Amino acid sequence: MIVFEISHTDNKTLLQRMAAAAGIPYHGEDFIHLAPPIGTGIIKILGITDELQVLMADATFFQTLLAKRENAATRYYILHFDDLYINDTATFVVDGEILKKTKIRHSVVRLTSNAFSNTEQVSAHTPFKTVKIFFSEAWLKKYMGLDAATDFLQKYIALKTESFDIEQLDPEYLKLMDDLWSARKEDPLQNMYLQNRVTLLIERFFTRLHSKINLLEGKYDLSSEVINRLMSIEKQLVQDFSKLPPTIEQFSKMVSMSSTKLKKSFKAMYGNSIYAYYQRQRLQKANELLLSGKYNVKQAAAAVGYNNVSNFTAAYKKQFKKAPGAAMPVQ
Repeated sequence: MIVFEISHTDNKTLLQRMAAAAGIPYHGEDFIHLAPPIGTGIIKILGITDELQVLMADATFFQTLLAKRENAATRYYILHFDDLYINDTATFVVDGEILKKTKIRHSVVRLTSNAFSNTEQVSAHTPFKTVKIFFSEAWLKKYMGLDAATDFLQKYIALKTESFDIEQLDPEYLKLMDDLWSARKEDPLQNMYLQNRVTLLIERFFTRLHSKINLLEGKYDLSSEVINRLMSIEKQLVQDFSKLPPTIEQFSKMVSMSSTKLKKSFKAMYGNSIYAYYQRQRLQKANELLLSGKYNVKQAAAAVGYNNVSNFTAAYKKQFKKAPGAAMPVQ
């Protein structure tokens, strides 16, 4: 068994200790390569900022892997984007709560905190691809506008192992993860590109978390049938921003609900009115297009349904507190 005991977020030290635990030579690089009899693949770190640390792995260990992180007084968070093909068993433990998975693809996003001890154990020959983003309470408040005492965040952390399957890795998450792997080291704009992708991963998780945490806890006075109808509306809202969404009345007919009940239920579940939710998501999509470097402001505006660039710019500034041009990578 290979045991990683993790007690910090300094990535160089973290990689050094991982190399030592796996018996791999390490000379201060930002990566380690696995080779038989230890395993195959790569573990690497990304130098984003002092406040934002990233560990990535695309590997398979030939022995059982056990990673342990103990609780600590100085609070920080880890956002895990994990894609594991569990061919035997995997065990996750959070503050004594145990979750076991057997012969399944474990492809999820989850947030953990060092407020609790965390352990992950996967059997030998388990292929896994992961991105783990470390950030402090101060970073969370400064860049996401979220206080550690925020109600829904505290509820999520308190769920421990129950939270593991709330958010699945979908094609959008997987694409952003692949973007981190495909960045070229010789590219002088690499760090900006990487920071953009990491920020998008974080923002996407937190914008989707609010409704899902309440859904998991059963906080709605809604039947499962109504919840499914609301989810179908949400899916239609975000599937194609180049077209205007149906009106409230049209949605009401689609799901056989009165417009009053629809508006009230949607806001209870997603935290915003239908239009406010649509507006936030379309601007988030525009931001992703701008950060990709493949769209200028006019093209991004058109892609999310704005015919008037001035209106798009005003809406963008209201949501992101900056002009859309500021999101484009420097050429």
